[in-house]
Amino acid sequence: MKVDEVLENAIKAYKLTLKHFDYVSFERALFLGWYCSLDKPCKFCYMSTQKDKISSPKLARRSLASILAEAILMKRIGWKLEFISGGYGYSVEEINRIAELVAYVQKTKQYLNVGITDLDRLNLDVIEGVVGAVETLRNREKICPGKPLDKIKDFLIKAKDLGLKTGITIILGLEEREEDIEKLLNLIEELELDRITFYSLNPQKGTIYENKPSVTTLEYMNWVSSVRLAFPKIKIITGIWTDKVPMVSPLLSSGSNVITKFPLFSIYGTKLAHWIEKEVKTTGWELYGTFTDLDVLLCEKKLEKTPYKDEGINISEEHKKLLDVLKDEINIKIENYIKGVLKRVK
Repeated sequence: MKVDEVLENAIKAYKLTLKHFDYVSFERALFLGWYCSLDKPCKFCYMSTQKDKISSPKLARRSLASILAEAILMKRIGWKLEFISGGYGYSVEEINRIAELVAYVQKTKQYLNVGITDLDRLNLDVIEGVVGAVETLRNREKICPGKPLDKIKDFLIKAKDLGLKTGITIILGLEEREEDIEKLLNLIEELELDRITFYSLNPQKGTIYENKPSVTTLEYMNWVSSVRLAFPKIKIITGIWTDKVPMVSPLLSSGSNVITKFPLFSIYGTKLAHWIEKEVKTTGWELYGTFTDLDVLLCEKKLEKTPYKDEGINISEEHKKLLDVLKDEINIKIENYIKGVLKRVK
């Protein structure tokens, strides 16, 4: 990797992104729980460290009211759901119920990243697309032994045949090499993907990567710009943690058009959130959504620019009745989220 080539490609990728996208925004995965039923979980994952500690997997799931409260607040502040996600172990019926209800309260179709699912048993009218957790293209048998790539590819191909959009996730910092970029480009072309999410490895205590370094800024830029130059119209989502805020502007200057992964409610409105917004705005991009406006969060002011576009969402009468039953509990959860934010800010 030559620094001058990375920077030159980043400039080209940035200009190319400007031709096809009007704004950048924040996204966040909507997590369902903390347990994964895979016999051979991914070696980097926090859930792999908790598996033997959880005696009752169903107790390691979020309440439906909490999930829906977060979905409602995310729309309010203009953060799109990157996807609905959780460890393996959810039934098709559970996934369908959650997808229908989240789509209904947000008035928009959703992406799913819940493993290989029986798509024929889902209400595809509320699903925009599905994501395959590829994670890495090197040493997959060692790093992701429970996620065979051929099965993920078959699943994404079927989803495409059903008219759904498709994407994958890639985690940088898992022993990848520069030559693996070409493998990724070939995979994107083969599967005709609509989007890709990159994450920088956040080393978890108790995993084999606990003391390993994550990806550098230049390396991350190289992967992002390479994808943008090869696929000008693809949606590129880049995820980083709070210890890597200075990566925001370089990634948006290299071809990314969405930032994800930040712990939304724990830092909303704080100095750190203001810093993140500044990182975005210094790149020249127009930002849709907010990470700092308390009036928007409190519903005292309507967000002016949002990445959301309302759609007609039809769900079962059973799930509409369930939503009505949960209404009070959802409102309490919303109030608690907001109280937590205000307590930290003030």
